[in-house]
Amino acid sequence: MPKKKKQKCPKIGLALSGGSALGIAHIGAIRALRENKIPIDYVSGTSAGAIVATALAFGVSLEKMIELSCRLSWSNLSEFGYSKLGLNSNRPVGEIMIELVGDKKIEDASIPLAIIATDIDTGEKIIFRKGSVADAVRASTCLPGFFIPTKIKGKRLVDGGLTENLPLSPLRKMGADVRVGIDLGHFRTLKKTHNVLDVITNAYNILIKPQENIPAEDVEVLVEPHLEKFHSTDFKKVDELMQAGYHAARLKIPQIKKYLGRKTKTVPKSFWQKLVDFFRKSV
Repeated sequence: MPKKKKQKCPKIGLALSGGSALGIAHIGAIRALRENKIPIDYVSGTSAGAIVATALAFGVSLEKMIELSCRLSWSNLSEFGYSKLGLNSNRPVGEIMIELVGDKKIEDASIPLAIIATDIDTGEKIIFRKGSVADAVRASTCLPGFFIPTKIKGKRLVDGGLTENLPLSPLRKMGADVRVGIDLGHFRTLKKTHNVLDVITNAYNILIKPQENIPAEDVEVLVEPHLEKFHSTDFKKVDELMQAGYHAARLKIPQIKKYLGRKTKTVPKSFWQKLVDFFRKSV
């Protein structure tokens, strides 16, 4: 009798969107995926999502990601730029990435990684699959106007959110069968402006708003944390942001497991829940 072929397990691709401090919510979402033994076979990231995606791809522990998050602020992510192309330089972002994963190349990652940036001179979307991790993340997190564009191979690059804030497009080409997107922008709110950073971030958020309408065929599972009470400068709210990401991802675990062909354990309904269901059906 011929042996049955072992069924191929679908490959999961995870896309992490930008959102400045809101990117901390990605760590909570990853925690939920790990607790439920959801394998991540490919990962892509834009802006803040690029930082977390890189940490994930290089096997950085959740504890170390949290520790880094607790140290972040706009002041230690930037330094005065001495340029007419931006107010500051985000060179410290590159230094933080080297501290986090080492002076590595993208192709050295344990999980295949893609990082998104934008060519400010042409509007072209740039997808990094090779080259310096620190440089690619610097380019992807380069908020235009606030930061000087990052120069790589003669191109002046800025935040990838301008062209693809939720970086789903690389995942299918990388080999993903199921794309899981964590979109931090769905419930985004604008902050009353008090300084030039507020003006730039609000303008940026308004600019990328049309990207929120993601076609159903582009993503199999979409995680949308409720972050409407947070702002892109809320680096001090690590626990709350992580909890929001964790909760949103947990809600989607049954859907992800369905794609993986796994059965989800159901929690028995209480007497009161059965009673409520009975009356709903009777109405």
